[in-house]
Formats: sequence, C-alpha cells, structure tokens
Amino acid sequence: MGNKEEILKMLSGNKPPCLETLRGNVTVFDEKEKTVTMEFDAIPEFCHSEAQIVQGGFVTGMLDASMAHLVIILEEFKYNPVSLDINVSFIRPAHPGLLIVKSRILRMGKSIAFMYATMKQGEEMVASATSTLKLIPVSKRPL
Repeated sequence: MGNKEEILKMLSGNKPPCLETLRGNVTVFDEKEKTVTMEFDAIPEFCHSEAQIVQGGFVTGMLDASMAHLVIILEEFKYNPVSLDINVSFIRPAHPGLLIVKSRILRMGKSIAFMYATMKQGEEMVASATSTLKLIPVSKRPL
C-alpha cells in the first residue's frame, strides 16, 4: 500500500459524483488502527423543517460513504464495496456545518465486511451505523 499522502491524493482525485454531492472528503487514514475519518459540509439544502435538521438520508449516505472508503483503502482499491444492509441510529439532530464521520471494521472476510461508523458534530455524537458490505472485484460489474 502507498503512503498515507498518496492514498489521500488518489481518493481526492477519483471522487465519485455522489461524494461531491455530499461535499465529503477523506481527511485521515490511520493504518495502525484501520480507521478512516471523513469530513462532510452539510449545507442548508440538505435540511428539512424550520429547525434546519439534516435529512436522515443524507446522514445515512455520509456514514455509508465513510465505511465504503475504509474498505477501498484497506483492500488497495481492488474492490467496490456494495452495501447489503445498513442500520442507522439517529442520536440527535445534525444541522448545517461540519460533520465528522469515523469508520472502522468489525470483521472482514474474503468477500464480506462488517463495518461500524460514528458521526459527530462538534463534540456531540449525532448518529452511528453498522453495515454489511459485499466486496466486488473492480474487474466485475457490481450488479
């Protein structure tokens, strides 16, 4: 695997459109702990109600993207992780501004990964998720 700076540069240069829409970036890859941290800029257009609460689908997408990116990095860009399920717990509302998502692996086999992610805004936890990802070789179409 390349060094951390090369990995972050490669991810930044190959962002899928959905990550551009979510305004997300991988900011930290911790090789020793096998975690990835992503930052998302939640904008008012992601919100519902006068209370400016980030809609749950956007929160879910951010958590999902972070877990998938960790697998992509750890498996050295050889697999497209496809979500089989995702379970999100919404702990408190997220609002426009910076959202930080940290992901880790619970267990990874040859074709399935079990993941966990947390989202914070400031010091407050706003959501957490678990997910099961199927690892599809990049040489194959995912569906």
